[in-house]
Amino acid sequence: MNCLINRYKGQFLAILMLALGVSACQTIGKKVKYYATEITLKNGAVLKGSTSPIAGDNFSFKDAQTSSNSTIQSKDVQSIIKQTPDGPKEYAQFTIINNKKRGKVETVLAAYEVKGEVSLIAHETKEHVRKTKDVNNRMTFVEETELIKRLYLKKQTEPGAEVPAGNKKTQVEEFNELAVNYFADAPALMAKIGGPGYEVKDIKKIVAEYNQIKAKKN
Repeated sequence: MNCLINRYKGQFLAILMLALGVSACQTIGKKVKYYATEITLKNGAVLKGSTSPIAGDNFSFKDAQTSSNSTIQSKDVQSIIKQTPDGPKEYAQFTIINNKKRGKVETVLAAYEVKGEVSLIAHETKEHVRKTKDVNNRMTFVEETELIKRLYLKKQTEPGAEVPAGNKKTQVEEFNELAVNYFADAPALMAKIGGPGYEVKDIKKIVAEYNQIKAKKN
């Protein structure tokens, strides 16, 4: 009976954790994929090789010529071009407002999702999370390291503001407020936001459409 109760408690907690989650996440397994990468450091050095996921304060780099492995500090990087299955991905240093640190403005290494007058950038971190798993027919908590991706809207002269991904009422309201701050000068687009195809999950499409509108006006 206790096993059955524990199982249902675990299932409930797992559902609750999914409901509260606001960021995309991916468990880091033993097999990490490396992709061809060109890194330009702040000191002017250019490194060519391959990298593990570029997340947090540092990441692994394998030199193309020597096959030697090293650790690159994110703060030492000026820019990165990384070849991925979805095409080249460009990384640069950005200032963002870190909501997890009570709104502290900090500089992070992040990737462009959309580049334009308003950019959408993705910043990944490695975080330890507790998850529920079925172990010997009992739901129990285990700790795993996951890649957590947070998206930010970024104007050239302002720190990036985090996109509150989620469909809870408060998150939808926060997203609508954010949309007003960034897209108010595109009323035709603003009229669509919140409707089908223009929800928070469609932020990449929304930013791209906004930049297209601004380009036509200019």
